[in-house]
Amino acid sequence: MIFARIVLGHLYAHPELLADVDAIIPMPAYLERRQARQGNDHTGYVIERAILEDDQGLPFVLDPPLVVKTRATPRMRDTDSRMERRLVAHELYDALRVPNPSMVQGQNIMVYDDVFTGGNTLNAVARRLKASGAAKVYGLTLARAQWRDRP
Repeated sequence: MIFARIVLGHLYAHPELLADVDAIIPMPAYLERRQARQGNDHTGYVIERAILEDDQGLPFVLDPPLVVKTRATPRMRDTDSRMERRLVAHELYDALRVPNPSMVQGQNIMVYDDVFTGGNTLNAVARRLKASGAAKVYGLTLARAQWRDRP
């Protein structure tokens, strides 16, 4: 709930960020049947809570989802090189599906994620949405991961 209030507070304080946004969605998470959103889809849970707390009618979209992740993929944070991150991003792109492209056609979509590491995950989701007809895709993150200097 606290993260939802932080997201709402930021968006309320900066309405210019939403000037042309048609939908705010969570970063898609792969959920097996009967998994609870709260424990397994933290970005979806934050957006779910934001919808309940929102008193300005921001354009949150949760159900039906605009983009879904159809299978588990490796986590970006577990990669050690730029090449690994590219491979994981490609695998993620292949695992994403837009169930109803007419819902994203011509839309400007803001994707919420909790942590921005290198941009590969957001880029994969943006590419999938744009390939399905979205006009623009923006990212909104709660935090940026500390740079890790790796060999």
